[in-house]
Amino acid sequence: LDRQLVLSGPSQVFDKELIDLHFAEDRQLLVAVGYDAASPNSAKYKVLDAKREVDPMLTLLAHKIALPSNPDLRAGCFAVNNACTLIAVGLDSGAVHLFRGRDLAQDKPRPTVLVADVDTPVTAVHFLEQAKRTVLFVCSMLSVRSWSIQDDEVRQLNVDSSGGVSEFCSCIFPTTNALLVAKGEAVFAYDADEGNMSAVPLEGDKLILEKFRSYFVSVTSEGASGGGASASPSAMPRQSVVVCLAYPTMRFVAYSSQFTDVTHVVVGLGSIFVVSRGGADGNTVLFELREKDLSERLDVLLKKRMFEWAAEVALQGNAPAETVADIYRQHGDALFEKRAYDQALDVYNKTVDLGLPLEPSYVVERYLDAQRIGHVAKYLKRLHENGMAEREHTALLLKCYTKLKDFSTLQEFLETTPVSQYDPETAIEVLEAAEYYGLAAVVAQKVGRHKDYVRIFIEHFKSYSRAVEFLRSLPRTEARAVLLEHGRVLMKQVPQETLELVRSICGLEDKSSMGGMSGDRQDAPRVDEFLPIFVEDLTQLERFLRSILMAPGVAPPPGAEQLFPTLLELLVRTHRARSEEAAESADSGTEASSRWSEEEQRRHHEDIMRLIRQHPSEEALVSTLMLCQTYGFVEGFFHAATQRKRFQLLMTWCYERRDAKRLLQVCERCGSTDPSLWVQALSFLTSDDGDHTEEIGEVLKHVEASDLMPMLLVVETLQQNPSLSLGDVRGYLQGQFRKLNESVETSCGKARQDRQEIEKMQQEIMKLRTQAKEFQNTKCFQCGLTLEATIVHFFCGHSYHSYCLSADGRCPKCHLETLPTIKLREQREGQARHTDDFFKYQGGGGEGGIQAVAEWCKFGAPDAQLRE
Repeated sequence: LDRQLVLSGPSQVFDKELIDLHFAEDRQLLVAVGYDAASPNSAKYKVLDAKREVDPMLTLLAHKIALPSNPDLRAGCFAVNNACTLIAVGLDSGAVHLFRGRDLAQDKPRPTVLVADVDTPVTAVHFLEQAKRTVLFVCSMLSVRSWSIQDDEVRQLNVDSSGGVSEFCSCIFPTTNALLVAKGEAVFAYDADEGNMSAVPLEGDKLILEKFRSYFVSVTSEGASGGGASASPSAMPRQSVVVCLAYPTMRFVAYSSQFTDVTHVVVGLGSIFVVSRGGADGNTVLFELREKDLSERLDVLLKKRMFEWAAEVALQGNAPAETVADIYRQHGDALFEKRAYDQALDVYNKTVDLGLPLEPSYVVERYLDAQRIGHVAKYLKRLHENGMAEREHTALLLKCYTKLKDFSTLQEFLETTPVSQYDPETAIEVLEAAEYYGLAAVVAQKVGRHKDYVRIFIEHFKSYSRAVEFLRSLPRTEARAVLLEHGRVLMKQVPQETLELVRSICGLEDKSSMGGMSGDRQDAPRVDEFLPIFVEDLTQLERFLRSILMAPGVAPPPGAEQLFPTLLELLVRTHRARSEEAAESADSGTEASSRWSEEEQRRHHEDIMRLIRQHPSEEALVSTLMLCQTYGFVEGFFHAATQRKRFQLLMTWCYERRDAKRLLQVCERCGSTDPSLWVQALSFLTSDDGDHTEEIGEVLKHVEASDLMPMLLVVETLQQNPSLSLGDVRGYLQGQFRKLNESVETSCGKARQDRQEIEKMQQEIMKLRTQAKEFQNTKCFQCGLTLEATIVHFFCGHSYHSYCLSADGRCPKCHLETLPTIKLREQREGQARHTDDFFKYQGGGGEGGIQAVAEWCKFGAPDAQLRE
């Protein structure tokens, strides 16, 4: 029968009698029990393939049920489990034949006979499949029995002899994991182990009991049945059909109506079908009962204000979470209006447990308006327990606890609630605002907010030493971050302990005193990262850096080069302060402050220079030069400038301060590298207004010794100082004149020698022109072999084979010696031919023409041989 109530062609399974038919849902198999004409006294069960749409249906297996020889003993009922591995057949004799196998559609079964009530027909058998076992219920008119079937073991569980059950009045109800039995004045639920456990009152004689989803359908009659098939509809018996919704925690009648002569109740096609003979002239009528949509069912229950039933129906019907939450909201609002605040809160909390709470502000505002702070705290705590709280919820919950002055509950919440259920930052803020500093510190330590923990001890408890000790217990990276934030305060309050802490973090102490920071020094932070914490205490900073960079016998840590500028600045700044203080004392005529003795100033000066000399790198010298110049530490400035060969900086410094003596020192120290410093010194000393006669004389000695300036230029320079007399520079002038006389005598001697060489050359030329020259060379000057024709002789006295000469026909030996002179001559001759360049060089005939002509003459411009 399909949804259009069209009946398909019949399939004959037995040719004599069909007792009952069941469907094995998991395997899509039909199992039937009946009799064939060939063996009318032997019942059979047959397994049919319901998946194949053939006519007739294919019989997969037929098995004969062995019965006693008594022909009056017949099979009355049977059951099959969903996997078709168990079949139970109940007999009129009170026995039950149980067939087991891995697949009863193919394999030969293993039969077992179970005895219920002797000589009492079995009215029903049912299989209830549980997690680890299958339970067989056997019903008769006298009792209800249960057996456990597990692997190869069949064991009786329970026997209830308080009363049996009629045929068609029992069914399995998986919703409650029980067997339902309709008898007497109720429908009873039987547990497999305990027997009768509960009952739903239901009046009338029980005729039929069926299961539909989470409902059971009961047909009851209020009196004895009367009339027959030929009786009129008004004379036919009337029965009540009751559909009851049964959940483990809730039961109620979902439908009830009167029908005439109900013969069958069938569940299928998603509906309940009731077969009745109440039609006209006693015709059979088919009624269909359909379950309403979930939304319609919920509307009915909500209109009747059955909120709990509506919520249960929604949950069992897998309604969306939003729908269930809205039901809880309506229920909670109804209870709240009745001022049942506790019950309303329990319902509101169910939305939190559902995972889809109401807007928390909705619930909080309602209870705050009613001045129910305790209820607000309970609701917010439930939000935290389910991990659904926001920062604002945490703050509000803690404020509620503090408002209620409930310290124990507050402390218990913080101790027992996992950190994942609330926002630690907000909790710390609220606790501090409520002056629960101890709890705030506990939370901060618990969640690892070390910065907040240290801050609380510093700001509220003023326990600076404890904060330092706590930082010692942390790993380096965490202690570094906290100390950079709160280090200034700690340095101000407990400087010595803080210095030791910094040394520990940087790995500058022994491992025995490093606490939780022990480990490889390579992972320690750089010292320069902690310099900001010393901003308010430069004395401690100087002491700390001295212990790192200037401690005797201690190697500086990696990156110490970056600390050098800071320490040097501190030292030179202190030096300047001491110098200014001493100068002020001298000006006022009072004694210098006893804080700085001469010995201390001397040692301080030596420390600065020792530090500078320990760092000779280029970067360190640049820093030294800048800092010493800024703070007026002269010796360091001169050292750095000298090392970097920045002599002009030294000269400028002497010029600005008109320090002639130090100027001479600079020239004496650096003049060998840069002699021009003496020339600059002379220019400065002659242009300065002071009396520098002695210094000028010293400079002139070096100028004269190194011949740095022409005498005339020196004289011009000395003219700039009108206070100088001839006697002041007499020595320099006498020396220069002496050199001039020596130079003139040397030049005259060279001139006489040149004239003698010219005369000699002229005689040789004349001799070559007027006299023959004999060539007596026997070997070639080029290859060294004996000369043979053809031979080439040169007037220079060299002889060569003709094939040893180059194409230009010049003497190879002499040509190499005269080649530079020849090239210079050719270059000048080429320049002399370009007359236009002469006028360009002359500058258009302007001033300096004579000098231009003289300059051009050296190019050979007047040579008569160059005329074209």
